[in-house]
Amino acid sequence: MWSEIEKKILTEILDELIPANPAKKIPSAGQLGVASFIFEVASNSPKLQENIKLVLTWVISKADKISPHLVREIELIHPNAFGSLITETYKGYYSRPDIRKKLYLSEKAVHPFGYEVKSESDEYLKELTDAVRSRGTVYRDPTGGRR
Repeated sequence: MWSEIEKKILTEILDELIPANPAKKIPSAGQLGVASFIFEVASNSPKLQENIKLVLTWVISKADKISPHLVREIELIHPNAFGSLITETYKGYYSRPDIRKKLYLSEKAVHPFGYEVKSESDEYLKELTDAVRSRGTVYRDPTGGRR
């Protein structure tokens, strides 16, 4: 489904999106194989597949070499497709326990069974919303009073 040139180009784009940090022995997104993650997710998401194809087709038609400038250009010219790409790149990269450990984060995934996230108390939520509730109704009733 994906050509070798598309795989190579996506890997190079990923290296620009999340570059390596050799001093800390942290690999880039491309080196880590995040392209495989993105292609797998795209195989189940026609919209993501369309967005990735759009980015890759555009890049292949424009340049021989991926650069930070070219990646910024993709973002400007195809913001929705780029947004999908960056979201999946982050998911594929930062969800890996080995990377999370290198960044001094918990190796557990955030959701659904990762970090414990405590709910705010009812009192705290009431305090946060008191000012808004004290203003009363400040919107127009769409029914015009007819119900």
